[in-house]
Amino acid sequence: MKIIINAFIFLALAVIIPGLEITSIWAALFGAIVYGILSFFVGTILKLIALPLNFLSLGLVNVLIGGLILYMTSGLVHGFSISSFWVAVFASIILGFIQSLLYKNERDDHY
Repeated sequence: MKIIINAFIFLALAVIIPGLEITSIWAALFGAIVYGILSFFVGTILKLIALPLNFLSLGLVNVLIGGLILYMTSGLVHGFSISSFWVAVFASIILGFIQSLLYKNERDDHY
């Protein structure tokens, strides 16, 4: 279900953010799948490697890692393009904010 929600978030971000283009719902869906896989594997490894820098920057490195993952997704998915790394970082910030709002109740249920 999160993949479908992320696909719709990607489509909304493509409307809002210049430099982020998604050609179809299928590109958004495939982009959400690839983004989830990259976040799980590559994101985890990068966050582990960058842990000391993340600690010193008070978490700002996570924003850059999120942008890198999104930028990598655009390179792997046809029809999902991001014009620059900084557009990807900006989209990643908005994506994280929307996800935190949508998935807040899910986290609260575990406590």
